[in-house]
Parts: sequence; C-alpha cells; structure tokens
Amino acid sequence: MKVVPKPSESKYDKGRQELSLTSMFFNRYLLIRYTTAAFFFANLYWFFLSFSAVGLAKWWPFTLILTTAAVAVEQVSKYWRRDNKLPVTKVGYAGQLLSNFLALVVIVTGHGASIFPFFGQKGISLITTVLLIGLGICFYILARVHLIETNRDRYLKRIRQFAQSLQ
Repeated sequence: MKVVPKPSESKYDKGRQELSLTSMFFNRYLLIRYTTAAFFFANLYWFFLSFSAVGLAKWWPFTLILTTAAVAVEQVSKYWRRDNKLPVTKVGYAGQLLSNFLALVVIVTGHGASIFPFFGQKGISLITTVLLIGLGICFYILARVHLIETNRDRYLKRIRQFAQSLQ
C-alpha cells in the first residue's frame, strides 16, 4: 500500500524550505550587519565623548552615526529583498574608511586632540591603532560587498546548492 502525503504536510514543508532560503539569503550579510553595529556603537561612543570638543569636530561622529544607521536599515531590508545591490552599504563604508583615514592624518599632523579631546598623549597611540584596525575592516567589508554584488561570494554557492537539494 502506497502512502500519500497529506496536502497540508507538503505546504508545511514548502513553507519551512522557503523560510530556510530566506534566512540563508539574509545571513549572507551577517558579517556586514555585525560590523555595522560595531561601527555604530564606536561612533556613538566617540560622539558622546566629543561633547567637550570645540566647533564642528563633535558633529563628525554624528554624521557617521547617521551613515551607519542608513547602512543598518539597508541591511535589515535584505530580509525581504533578495537582490544583491548594496549602494548605501558601499557609500557608508567608503565614508567610514575616508573618515578613519582623515582622522589618522589629523593625528599624524599633531592635531589629534581637536577631534579626540578625551584622549591624552598616551591615548593617541590607542586611537591610532583602533583607526588602523577600522581601516582594515572597512577595506575587507568593501571587498565583501563587491563579491556579493558580483555574485562571487562563497555563501551564495552554498545557498544555490541547498536550493538545488530541495528540488
């Protein structure tokens, strides 16, 4: 006697499979989301500590907060849209990269206290290290974005293999 699956079970399985694919496509951007959160909170910390800064220097981290917030919104939207276009993320990370580079230039020229008034002379080496690490992370994320936009990332291959196994 042949067992015929109930129609409701197959609908349930298809729903689970579709949810799995949606989650996999969303997780394609997981590293970018976590990195964006890290930059958001680092810039927020910098902004709060910059209240004692004179002039426009305190608004520098604020613009970075707005930029990373826009990147976060784009990343969250990837749950519902499976496209691989990341224009806001590219601009946001290019802006963060440029910001880190300019901050390093300001520090090297001896004016680091104007944008980081909360650090003494000993803290300048720490902030220089943090900025250099930030530069490296920005370069890595921008390279990752390029791979995703050109559909050459490894995670997409895994998603396609999983989708084929469902058929």
